[in-house]
Amino acid sequence: MESIGNLLYRNRGIGPGFDFLRIFLAITIVAFHCMLLTRSDWIYQIPFCLVENSLVPMFFLLSGFLVTASGQRLSLSNFLINRTLRIVPALAMDVIVCAFIIGPTVTTMPLKHYLENKDVFSYMLNVFGFIHLYLPGVFESHYLTQVNGSLWTVPYELICYFLISILMIFNWINDVRKTIIITMTMLLAGLFFEYSGILHIFTKEAVMAICFVFIGRKAQIVTAFLFGVIAYQFRYKIPYDRFYFYCSLFVITMSAFLCGLSQMDNMSTRLVLLPTLAYITLFVGLTKIKLPKYFKNGDYSYGIYLYHYPILQVVISIFPGIAAVKFFGGVFVFFVSIPFVVLWATFSWHFVEKPFLALRKKFSFVARVRGVNSRAINVFDPGHAALTTISTARFVDE
Repeated sequence: MESIGNLLYRNRGIGPGFDFLRIFLAITIVAFHCMLLTRSDWIYQIPFCLVENSLVPMFFLLSGFLVTASGQRLSLSNFLINRTLRIVPALAMDVIVCAFIIGPTVTTMPLKHYLENKDVFSYMLNVFGFIHLYLPGVFESHYLTQVNGSLWTVPYELICYFLISILMIFNWINDVRKTIIITMTMLLAGLFFEYSGILHIFTKEAVMAICFVFIGRKAQIVTAFLFGVIAYQFRYKIPYDRFYFYCSLFVITMSAFLCGLSQMDNMSTRLVLLPTLAYITLFVGLTKIKLPKYFKNGDYSYGIYLYHYPILQVVISIFPGIAAVKFFGGVFVFFVSIPFVVLWATFSWHFVEKPFLALRKKFSFVARVRGVNSRAINVFDPGHAALTTISTARFVDE
């Protein structure tokens, strides 16, 4: 039985379905956010909430798998430069456009007062991972008033890169046992804090920090990232088999129905859902799936994820009556918004992201494969499987 490592090696480090998976996840997140922003509460019901709960963790699982290859190949300094050049330029453009183009256009405040408001400049801190989701007078009448709710993943992406850096510093990046110990420590700590009843002895700030890192629904994406790291380290032991794929689909679906909505975010449920979700993610990523020709010209998934939220909010502000119609409003917002989302992501890739990627061409396998560097690679070895250092984030891209 072929392993996912052997399959990745035979494809010169290129997962045949990775590009499709990133685009699919990004566009599906857009669709769910359309429903969320237009008050379609059905997305919180089983089985839809299972899909919604899986999208960002799948991004981080894929990111962990792919970024680990980069961590094994690069020095720590080059790795950090690599990740910074991939993530920060597009993020900075998003923050600037939201603060100084969209904000002044739609704010209910006088322009002078808006530009003098300290919250506008605080919003710029998003570039450094200090998340601010609101701008003065912007989208105040909406169901959700966040300018770009997608930015909540940025701090978690930074945590993931911190963990990878620790693995690299102590030379554990190739040691699956050490990564398993770290992952299980985080899971056991989460179980302890969730079920021991000990949280009441901590201050409010400490409880918030514990939930941020170990317990909350959002914290699961760090664990998902670590499962992706383990999967890459263990890639030659994980079989690529449809039977296991269908079994994973069955397990994750049955778990959702048996656990119910109230248990979906529990730590104990996470122990079942994340491993099966990891296998589903990698199986799809290593399966040949046709990608529409348009999306073969660049990696637009990060831009689609990063930029879609403010575009949805702008469309809702233009068509508030239609957006308020139950279910139809969300569908309308999606079909009106998605062309602009893809176009903005396309512009970002070709005029912002790709030029910055050219700066890392000396040490980035991805940059060469993506056409950022004209010099082609003809020889592949397992250490170069980092072709996929392009992630969303962020993630993640993630």
